[in-house]
Amino acid sequence: MEDVPKKINEVLDYYFALFEKKSPTLLEAFYLYGSTSLGDFKYGFSDIDFIAVISRTVNDTDVKTLKEIHKDMQREFPKAILDGFYITKDDMKSLNSINISCIRFNEGKFHGYREFNKNSIDAYQLKKYGLTIKGPKMKDIDFTVDWNILLNNMRTNLNTYWLDWLSDCRRFPSIKYIGLLFSLHMVEWGVLGISRLYYTFKEKDITSKVGAGEYALSKVPQRFHKIINESMRLRKDNKKSYYNSIFERRKDALSYIEFMIQECNKHFQ
Repeated sequence: MEDVPKKINEVLDYYFALFEKKSPTLLEAFYLYGSTSLGDFKYGFSDIDFIAVISRTVNDTDVKTLKEIHKDMQREFPKAILDGFYITKDDMKSLNSINISCIRFNEGKFHGYREFNKNSIDAYQLKKYGLTIKGPKMKDIDFTVDWNILLNNMRTNLNTYWLDWLSDCRRFPSIKYIGLLFSLHMVEWGVLGISRLYYTFKEKDITSKVGAGEYALSKVPQRFHKIINESMRLRKDNKKSYYNSIFERRKDALSYIEFMIQECNKHFQ
């Protein structure tokens, strides 16, 4: 696991040891994607996105064991945000022809069954950039992503989730209105998050949040460079802000996100 940050190796060593102790025949393969595979992982801030391939369809005892494992992980590593899916090996073989239902865990909690769509951005990241920690190489697993479907789903997300998020940030009083003033995470998440969508629409690929910010600096008007640089310095945990006023920063963030939603939609005109 030489390509994985040292702290993640520590977390995964403990995770695999729990499986060996509690259910040694269940876990067959394990893959990382997201910020870890894109070189943008920050411990305590980034999710550890994973896909775990299991040997069989789980029963109630297996689900109980998985809950115990993730509860133990959260207790031992409270800053490690494990976010992932458990897929049976048979379903993994069928991924190219059907969308599959699999178990989801996040932050130590069981989130029931969720669909894993082979035409999602998660599946694309997994296929192209996924890191094989245990089991067959990801490049040898047979599934492909239909970019027309993926982009159409992203367009829907852009004009529902992102427009609603922008509207909530503007509505006073609201939690997001206040949050965009005082939450550094919200500023970074919103500005670099919409920049990642823009990069994907333009380049038909995925990049890290910092990579998306650097890409946006080369594409958008100069008036937005300050808020992009501010968001990247927050992501990098640099201390010196580009802003003296939280109100100006909030205004620039909202203006930039609105602009980028419009630019992303131009892709479909």
